[in-house]
Formats: sequence, C-alpha cells, structure tokens
Amino acid sequence: MLRDRSVRKVYQCGRRTGKTETMIVEGLHKVCTNKNFRILYVTPYENQVNLIFMRMREIIQDSPLIKNDVVRMKNSPYMIEFKNGSTIMGFTTGASSGQGAASIRGQRADWIFLDEIDYMAENDFSTVAMIAGERSDIGITASSTPTGKRGTFYRMCTDKSFGYSHHYHPSMHNPNWNQQMEDQFRAELTQSQYDHEILAIFGTEEAGVFDKNKLDKALTFKYYTYDKLTENDKRKIELSGGNYPDEYIYDRNNLPPYNPFRCMGVDFDKYQASSSIIILDFDVDIRKFKVIKRIEVPRGEYTLDNAVKMIIELNDIYKPSWIYVDRGYGDYQLERLHIYGDEHPSSGLKNKVKGWQFKNTIEIIDPVTKEKTKEPMKPFMVNQLSVSFDRERIILSPFDIILHKQLVDYAVERVSQSGIPIYSSKNEHYVDALGLAHLGFVLEFPQLSSLIKKPKFTTKIKHSVASLGANRVKNAFKSISQPIKNPWKNYNTHNKNDDDDLPGDKPYWTKAPKINSNSQRYKTAKWGNRTGIGFKGRSLW
Repeated sequence: MLRDRSVRKVYQCGRRTGKTETMIVEGLHKVCTNKNFRILYVTPYENQVNLIFMRMREIIQDSPLIKNDVVRMKNSPYMIEFKNGSTIMGFTTGASSGQGAASIRGQRADWIFLDEIDYMAENDFSTVAMIAGERSDIGITASSTPTGKRGTFYRMCTDKSFGYSHHYHPSMHNPNWNQQMEDQFRAELTQSQYDHEILAIFGTEEAGVFDKNKLDKALTFKYYTYDKLTENDKRKIELSGGNYPDEYIYDRNNLPPYNPFRCMGVDFDKYQASSSIIILDFDVDIRKFKVIKRIEVPRGEYTLDNAVKMIIELNDIYKPSWIYVDRGYGDYQLERLHIYGDEHPSSGLKNKVKGWQFKNTIEIIDPVTKEKTKEPMKPFMVNQLSVSFDRERIILSPFDIILHKQLVDYAVERVSQSGIPIYSSKNEHYVDALGLAHLGFVLEFPQLSSLIKKPKFTTKIKHSVASLGANRVKNAFKSISQPIKNPWKNYNTHNKNDDDDLPGDKPYWTKAPKINSNSQRYKTAKWGNRTGIGFKGRSLW
C-alpha cells in the first residue's frame, strides 16, 4: 500500500491489519519529504482522530530525526507543524450530527486521509471531495472495515469508474494471525460480524430493513433507465464497453404500453422534503414488479398544488389502476384529486385514489384462521415490500442511485413501547412511495403479489341430510307446548321436614303476601321514609 503511487487509494481491511498505521507512516513521510505540504486526517469521531495523533507523537518521539523537524504540536485543534512549512491537521466529521462535516469546510489540503470512511455520512464525503476538487494532484487515501452499507466506500471498492486503486486485506494477512485468534473471533462474533470485521467483506448490513444482497440483485434483472442519461452516466457506459440501456422515457406524445397491472405511490411532505412519486409495473412475462418512473416535485410556494397537478399529468400518461397516497400531509391533495375526478370522470381519479395514514391500522384476512385482523399500517407495508425483495420479485434501475441508496439506508431507529418499529425519518420518502405503490398490488391484486389472501365467495348450494340446529328447535317447541306449572302446588310437600332435619337445615319456599296497592299507608310513604311496617323511624339508623 505504501508503494502504491496512485493519487486515489482505498484500503478495504479487516481489524488489526495496520491500515491506520500505514496511513500515519505515509502521512509523516509526505510532510518530511515535501515543503509546505498540508495533510488532513479526517475521522467520524473524536476518539479516532485522538488515537491517530497519539500514535503520531509516539513515532515522532522515537525518531530524533523527525522530532528535530517538528516546530510545535497541539490538540485544539489537532495540529503538528514542521520546519519545512508542512502541516498535519486532524478533524472529525461528526458522523452523528448530520451537518455534513461542517468543521472541514474551507480547509486547504495537498493530501487527505479518511479513516473509517464507511462510518461517515454521505454528505461528509461530499464536503471532503470538494476540497480535493481544487487540483487534480490532491490525493485521497480512504480506509475502513466494511459495515455492509452500499455507500461511498462500497462504490470506491467495487466501481472502477470511481478511479480508486483498491487494496483488500482481511485480518488473516496480519503476520501474527494464528488458529487461536481464528477460534476466538469465531466464538465471540456472529457470522455477519465475522464477515465485516475479520474477512473485511461487505456482506449484509445488520441495521437495515432490506437485505442488501437482494437490493443489489434487484439492480441486475434488467438494464434500463427511466431518466435521461447524464454525461457522467455516458462516460461510465463508454468505459464499460459502450452498452447503453433500454430507455423508458414517456410523455404525452410518447405514451407507455398499456398495462392494467400498474400502481402509483405518493408520499407528501411539505416541510421536510419534496413530494415523492413512484410508478410500479407488474411484468407478466417475468412475473416481477418493475419501477418504471421516479418523480420528485420540488419544494416551492405552491408545493401541494404542484404535486396535485403532477399526479393528474402522470395519471393521463401512465394510466395506473390504483393510486395510493400518504394522508399524513395529503388530506388536501386527496380531496383535490377526488374533486378533479368528479369533474373529469374519464380520469378515474375519484375511485382509483386511496389515502392511507401510516399511524393507523389496516384490516387484513389472516391466511390461517381466515378471520379479519388489524395490523399497524406502516410495519405491514414495509414487511410486504421486504418479502418481495427477499423473493427477488422487484426490479430496480441500475441508474437510479438515489432510490437504491434510500432503500439501503432504511432502518429501524427504535421500537415503541407497544412493540411497533419506528423507521428512518430522513431520506426515506421514495421508500415510502415505493411501499405505497407495492401495497396497491398487495391489496388490489393479491393474486399477483401472493402475499395475502382474500375470502372467496361462491354461489353453489350444497345439500346435507343433517338438520342444523334441530335439537335447539325441538326443545323450544317442547317448552311452548307444556303447560305452565304452579310453583306453589307442592308447597306443603316441600315444607315437610325429614325426621332427622334440624331447623334451618334447608330453605323453604314461602308465599309472599299480596300487597294491596290501594292501601293508604303505602301511598303516603315517601322515598327515604324509614317508617312503615317493620320500621321504627330514623332512630334505627
């Protein structure tokens, strides 16, 4: 890795392989052999940059030659200055802050070292890349142990068009590795952790909702695009052999082929993001769901009205059978679409547009008991989408990096007290739109999704020799036909004591005296009066 003279290098390494040590040695060599050379070390968290500078000071203290060249060292900010005018500085991106490595903005560098880049946010690397965009000879060396994310680090290692010289070293390349270490790590780590930490392979990210391998597989089923290719896309295609994709680009003058199995999903969000729309087809030839369009309605003064207009236009072009929309902030839009559908019956919008509240429940038929059950709306929707990805029944365009990235990053942030998962709340709107479009197939075309079953009704009549409820009817007629018995008929018989009975051994039936309602003494008694037969007034209380 040290002998590699490439301007862009990436180290995909397991734990304890010395990737950080290599970058420290490389950085010290560059500042000692180049005048006025400026190096930046960038890490996701404070303790990591602190460890880098601690190790750098140890090396400097052990080398009288390097120590003699140092002018000063300080920790706030992390900086080491040399006599030849060169400088080493350390920064953190603040991976959990979501501020896009704001502390690095405005810095100048001749070489940038990114340690544990797979733990940084996407916006963090964008900031760093802008620094390197000043000149073509500014170098970047990135290293990390894979987490399973299909982000910047993954593309650096797997996509040659990024232009990075790739070095792969699992933990077994450590000269001190032995069988005892192998057994210990296999006993302490799960298989997924072992793949990431020791084998240094991407595998599957544990935190995500969707299987990353299945998401990657969804990109390979069909080579197509539904947006015009960018110049960057064209350069990548030319570098890969010039094989251009099929284009599914439609408008009012170029309508798509009619497909009755087509659904649209819409996620509205006025304040956090633009309105997101996904159109999903079912390909009857290969029996898979295929995303044929992803649209973003930018934020603006009339965001909601613009979203309604876009849905009406897309409905005219793609003619979906069903349109499922998020009612979280879509009540106004839903009403406007229904009014438009009422005024323009040919659009079908009055009947095909359905609104759903993610926080509500959805009623489905249990496939085992055949009884109706209520499920939390959003977890049900996400689970159905996850199952279709697991069954490899969804096709994604390999040119839509945004949708793929949101699916990869989609995760469970926490679980509520009632056991309901709470999903990602940032950069997830296309996932929700795709989930709604897929839910349209699950509920409206269950025979295609094969995920739920609806009750089947029949008009056939079957005859049986058994008489349903015969005993109950017989007993009812028997009770009617029998005369009413007088309970006082056998009063004297019941009142007789057996020879060995003692007083109080058994209860007796006693006929209560008939009360004459016309008697004056009962008429004059009022509620709350304790006088009368057997009472002696309130003194008893």
